[in-house]
Amino acid sequence: MGGWKENSLVDVLESVSFTLWLSFCNFKCPWCANSVLARGVEKKPVSVDEIVAAASRAASFVDYFHVTGGEPTLQFRALGELFARVKAMTGLKLSLDTNASIPGAIEYILSRVALDHIAIDIKAPLEDPVKYARVAGLQPVVAVKMTERVRMGIQVSQRVEDFLELRTLLVPDLLGVEDVEKIAREILEMRLDKAPRLVYVVQQFIPYTGVPEEYRRKPKTPKEQVLEAAKRAKEILQGYAEIYYRTIEDGSGKL
Repeated sequence: MGGWKENSLVDVLESVSFTLWLSFCNFKCPWCANSVLARGVEKKPVSVDEIVAAASRAASFVDYFHVTGGEPTLQFRALGELFARVKAMTGLKLSLDTNASIPGAIEYILSRVALDHIAIDIKAPLEDPVKYARVAGLQPVVAVKMTERVRMGIQVSQRVEDFLELRTLLVPDLLGVEDVEKIAREILEMRLDKAPRLVYVVQQFIPYTGVPEEYRRKPKTPKEQVLEAAKRAKEILQGYAEIYYRTIEDGSGKL
């Protein structure tokens, strides 16, 4: 585990969450703001009891119990137990942030407990494994399999109780407006009609302290580019998904 924050305003759209970070990830994104956590450099063992107790203390002030990483589904059995315990003890809504590359893990968790919110990071167009490999820090041959697993993970996540949130981060020299257009078309083609609410968020890259050195030297994505990409996505997904953008200047905005 990497730690938790008892009150977060940025992890679940338009809500306050108790956010837990889990260590390790099966991706090696070169721009990752949690790279130390994802590589397992920052980690410590914590019992389920301790986390449940902390969430219980914060329950009066938050809407969701949110788990992110790293990639939290790598610990899917313990995570299923944790979600079930938190729900029983606090009644909080449950939220998971995942790269969706382990669809079986998502299915396992959903078989144990109902998740109210699932956020999935679509790293790059799924039709382009070579680009996906660059963005996610994978070998191209691995990315071919991963993109198919991500598609499966997204399909499984339609079983969410409240809403399914898909996200793309615009990373300098890796992803641009045209890539968001491709992803928006892929979302449309996936026919995610079983999701009670579908949201697509275009996000700004910011070179935070935890970002690996190569990308920490790059400028943040211009706000105007994020907004333009979100507008293009809205043209494609109008009436099918809600479109948001997220920047450090404006916070979260809905188009």
